[in-house]
Amino acid sequence: MRIIHVVETLHVGGLERVVVDLVKEQVKRGHQCLVICLYEKGRLANELTDSGIKLEVCNKTNGIDFKAINKLTEQIKLFNPDVVHTHNLVCNYYVAFAKLKAASKVLLINTRHGIGRGKVVVKELVLYGVSLIITRWVVGVCDVTRDKLRKEFSFFRKKIITVHNGIVIDKFKKKNFADKRRVLKQLGINGKPIMITIVARLNPVKNHKLLLQAFAQIQQQISDCYLIIIGGGELLTTLQELTLDLNLKQKVIFLGDRDDVTDLLSGMDLFILCSKQEGYSISLLEACASGLALIATDVGGNKEIVTKKNGLLVQSDSVQALSKGMSQIILDEHKLQKMGENSREWVVSNGSVEVMSNKYEELYTV
Repeated sequence: MRIIHVVETLHVGGLERVVVDLVKEQVKRGHQCLVICLYEKGRLANELTDSGIKLEVCNKTNGIDFKAINKLTEQIKLFNPDVVHTHNLVCNYYVAFAKLKAASKVLLINTRHGIGRGKVVVKELVLYGVSLIITRWVVGVCDVTRDKLRKEFSFFRKKIITVHNGIVIDKFKKKNFADKRRVLKQLGINGKPIMITIVARLNPVKNHKLLLQAFAQIQQQISDCYLIIIGGGELLTTLQELTLDLNLKQKVIFLGDRDDVTDLLSGMDLFILCSKQEGYSISLLEACASGLALIATDVGGNKEIVTKKNGLLVQSDSVQALSKGMSQIILDEHKLQKMGENSREWVVSNGSVEVMSNKYEELYTV
């Protein structure tokens, strides 16, 4: 099968990681793939080109860019795909224009990776809605996204479905004592503490302030634990100051952006995601693959990953609820271990790139 994927960029991010992993899996299965970046390449593009996967860039400018449409039209004619798979709304209506211009009967499928509008303007929503007329399937990466799309574009609800994101499980090692000792040594931590972590950008949506406040309460009950914060962002200084105000300087470590997240996760015990809103979190899937117990706020698609078997869902923006959930798991060593094992089992069955690819292949042939 010949498949074109169209994505805005391939800068480092959850959406982009999913696209790269999906394309590599499809190539491994014998499909011929071309990836087109609508705006610019980004760091993850090298991972594709190094694997011999062809990549094109449209260099789209602000407003309606007819040169970008022409470039897409040209690539559709040259590559002659069976499927064009677009990611998020701008890519879809640009490809829809190109499909019409090329007079192509290619199957058009769109995946929406998030549920927040962000900077989306009315014009973009209107153009996207029109593009759905010639789009065969619209995919939400979680049921929450699907339901929101069905409500927003009710006329097309029958073609709006869910395909959950997947990750490359083999990249992640299940947590083990050897790796925990290695990570503790790397971080300069002595003893056998409980290691709690979060992997997320330091921005208001991820709500690290809530986590720090809950962790301060936990310290009053359980002193032998550390909080490892992985990720950079605009709130670094603010959160570091809050850490000092809460007398947590010796127990909280900010690691910033890291290229060794997979190695770090294998030395942790408990993963926390306390966002105010989420789509379908790649970081939660990665924590599952690392065999960690989970705590997440009950927002977005988190409840589709976190179950009673592998973790706890807590009320969003409640310090008391998060603190109580942390103590319930940390104080029960058997529960901590069993939830981690269940996380790994769940993601192998439900959150792998192979499972995701299978579901997309079904759509490509319907």
